[in-house]
Amino acid sequence: MNKELTKEMVENIQIDHGIIYKNYGLDTEELIGPTRGGGNFKVERTYRNIEYDGQKGDTEGLTTVDDENATLTVKTLNASMNTFADKLPGAKITRDTTTKKITKIESGSLGIIPEEAYIKNVTLFGQKVGGKFVKITIQNALDKNGLDFSAVQKAEGEIELAYRAHHKYDNNKSPIYSIEEIESLNLEEI
Repeated sequence: MNKELTKEMVENIQIDHGIIYKNYGLDTEELIGPTRGGGNFKVERTYRNIEYDGQKGDTEGLTTVDDENATLTVKTLNASMNTFADKLPGAKITRDTTTKKITKIESGSLGIIPEEAYIKNVTLFGQKVGGKFVKITIQNALDKNGLDFSAVQKAEGEIELAYRAHHKYDNNKSPIYSIEEIESLNLEEI
């Protein structure tokens, strides 16, 4: 049995923190930062095994995916009004001559979060030892975990953002996430 690492294995080690954007590649692109503790991408699937009379256990070719969800989570130190609004889907930021504020969460009829409240994409870039990058993107994202913010002596206020991908109502077969390996990233733009 070969127990030696290969060059490819070493080059595929992801190192350091990631860089996370909202609406990457769009006119409304926004860097999420500063962050603490890196980013976390999670895909959750519910599998179902089709059962039949005489079955002795799980059977190859008879496993279905009933549902699939993807979440990208990061802690930010950025206590901006945009960050608070992300934590309160449908929130509107109003401003008068001296202040910005969120006073009411707007929702459509029957309390439905309006389509424009969804973030088009949230994208995480992570660099590998070999110089390539992993690019993870979730689509149609909302953070539905509510707002939890503390101001603590001798510490910084962290806000956990947990963006969850959503299927489109008119095309639930379109992907809600993608995982790509890309050759390079223009780090001077970041």
